[in-house]
Amino acid sequence: MIMKEREISLKAIGLEAMLRRLPEHHPRYADIENELRKTRAGENGEKILADVFNKYQFPFEHYIFHDLNMQSTGKFQVDTLFLFQQGAVILEVKNIAGRISFPETQNQLTRTLENGQVDAFECPSVQLERNKMLLEDWFNMHLTPIPIYQAAVFPRPHQQFENLRKDLTLLFPLEIPIFLRRLTSFHSAIDVSELEDIANKIADAHSEFDPFPLSNRFGIQPSELISGVRCAHCGFHGMESIQNGWGCPQCRYVDPHAHIEALLDYFMLLDYRISNKTARQFLRLSDEQKMKRILRRTGIPFEGDRRGRVYISNLELVRKLYAKCRSKVMK
Repeated sequence: MIMKEREISLKAIGLEAMLRRLPEHHPRYADIENELRKTRAGENGEKILADVFNKYQFPFEHYIFHDLNMQSTGKFQVDTLFLFQQGAVILEVKNIAGRISFPETQNQLTRTLENGQVDAFECPSVQLERNKMLLEDWFNMHLTPIPIYQAAVFPRPHQQFENLRKDLTLLFPLEIPIFLRRLTSFHSAIDVSELEDIANKIADAHSEFDPFPLSNRFGIQPSELISGVRCAHCGFHGMESIQNGWGCPQCRYVDPHAHIEALLDYFMLLDYRISNKTARQFLRLSDEQKMKRILRRTGIPFEGDRRGRVYISNLELVRKLYAKCRSKVMK
């Protein structure tokens, strides 16, 4: 039973927005591009892992959690947690291209690309052991210590490995069901009713990771970002306010809801709090009353009165605004 589905990565969406609003010559542009590539690679790997569990049926009681964020003696994130009577299994995806090698004297893995480029990454065993320790702490805090197993999943079936570590279990996606079925031969650590209780506690303990605002992470000031309402048709930042919405002076495209993406960008990149004045500056809108109507119709909660009013967003509202942008595109 899947207790928590994998969700859309808002971090990747925010990074894409930052690249749209950052001049290409900006000194952090390449860093953000690289971060987006890594985030998208991780996303693709996690999707492959989630597809395994969507397609395969296990003939025993179990619970599956994708993209789980918890806290015990520290915060930790697990790509997939598989819970059954024999214990818990942590699965971490490593979507890394190239030939993989594990140096004997370092907790690293290196990958070599076809062009000869060599890059080093933290060894999956380090992350797995850290997550296992923190999950053990969580179980102990809830008086339900159970065995914990772990494995790193490499989604590319033709991946080449060298110098494999004896303390690290590596799996390809189609090996996951076999690995989990073999673990059922171990002694049951909990009964079915306890299993359900633990699964519900884990679901309640999940707290969605909030990566925003991204500008703080990269040390980017508001003045360094390109302001304005972006035209979804030609990409121009600077749509003008017209009677029936927003008009693009470049391609003449008209969009009654173009402000939604601009506000979404502001919340993801700069701040969850926005005033009428700040919103007008970012959207390049001079009409204070129109901005007030836009903020209210968008459904953003506020605090304060008149000129001291501040509109306050959060991660849930960011998801809703993104869904509105997506539905607008689909139409």
